[in-house]
Amino acid sequence: MNDTSGTRGMITLLFEAMNSREFSAFEKVITDDVGFDFPWVARTEGARRTLLLLRSLLRKYPELRFTLTDIIAEEDRTCAVWHNEGMDSRGNPYHNRGVTLFHFTGGKISFISDYFKDTSFTMKDNQKP
Repeated sequence: MNDTSGTRGMITLLFEAMNSREFSAFEKVITDDVGFDFPWVARTEGARRTLLLLRSLLRKYPELRFTLTDIIAEEDRTCAVWHNEGMDSRGNPYHNRGVTLFHFTGGKISFISDYFKDTSFTMKDNQKP
């Protein structure tokens, strides 16, 4: 895939979906069997499960805003660099920085993997350092 403007547009759709909490446009640019790796969560397979996981993550953060700072695209892989800030469901301020790796198959997103600085919110209490 050499159409970096198309891949950038699909990446932007994910972050717009996260900010608006509306995934209908993003749902159209992922494969039916999309894989999603998220820290401390078992790999999710399939569009329905991936969208459910994204929505469940957002329930923990009634206020959360992502800002894309860079998109690096090469062939069938793209990396989005971002930061976010908001408030968790307990009213605590939250912020994080990270990258999300995307793979593309047939002009759609087929794999998503998140890597970010602070993973403490995903750990169980007995697993925290």
